[in-house]
Amino acid sequence: MALKFTTQFKIKNRNIEFVDIPVDNEDLLAFIDPFLIEKNKSDSLIRKISNRLRDFLAELNNTYIKTNDFKNGFPFLDHLHEPNEYHLGYSSANKGKAVSNSKAEDIFYALRNNRFARQGFSITNEAHNALLLVDGIGQDIMSDIIANVCRDIFSDFTKLICSKYRVSMKSFDIEFYNSTKKKWDTKTADLPFYNSNIVLIPKIILSGKREYSTRYNWFISRNYLSKEVLNKKKLPNSKMVVQMKDGKRKAIVNEIYKQYRKPKKDLIDFVLKYPNSLDEFIIYAKKHYPELDLGNVK
Repeated sequence: MALKFTTQFKIKNRNIEFVDIPVDNEDLLAFIDPFLIEKNKSDSLIRKISNRLRDFLAELNNTYIKTNDFKNGFPFLDHLHEPNEYHLGYSSANKGKAVSNSKAEDIFYALRNNRFARQGFSITNEAHNALLLVDGIGQDIMSDIIANVCRDIFSDFTKLICSKYRVSMKSFDIEFYNSTKKKWDTKTADLPFYNSNIVLIPKIILSGKREYSTRYNWFISRNYLSKEVLNKKKLPNSKMVVQMKDGKRKAIVNEIYKQYRKPKKDLIDFVLKYPNSLDEFIIYAKKHYPELDLGNVK
């Protein structure tokens, strides 16, 4: 069984505001979720994280992606190292999907191949939109991007938690994205230590594995395509509409989803065709996709 932070540092309170991560060699299969960051922006700490992410992505997109400056873009992205101090994401046996030096080029070209980012639209300056619409940037990579970019913010949060629960700390040099200087920077942070330094995150921005592209496809099928299907006389799939006993026709969302769903790289087509759908999906996500229930996570 994994050794949890609260056990190692003898924290008795079960109503904690942070993620109780394992501190040994295990990782919690969970991710920092930009949709939950968007949902909880009324909190001053979460708002600070959101603003930092927007500044980072705006600098990345405007300075390097839009201009196709791979010569300087790759070194800029090479600072996104694997954030092991969070103990989140895939286990050590599955770290191939996480951010590493080799992923810098992948992230650059993922954004470069995205129509919105390439043309300089600000839509991909929002982390949740980048996760949803940029093929090649999945939840694991986005979580690691957030962890690197906002390491100082999470370190300050960790220090507050440690002070509250009287957990001893040591000083470490950490790297983070300085949005004022528009470059990567370092500072000294006081952090707890067990084998290595530890950084905690607020539990309200943690989720399990989610495929937001699938959820957006379903949202479009239910709220937009189903209405269009009901108005069509000929359909590619007769199962998409059924006749009810009262004579009314009912759209079968699951069949519509199977017929019209798009791969992640083509979701932009839905955004362009249904301009309000993206904002509506964000509102829907806030209501229907809560943070991870940590009571069920070992």
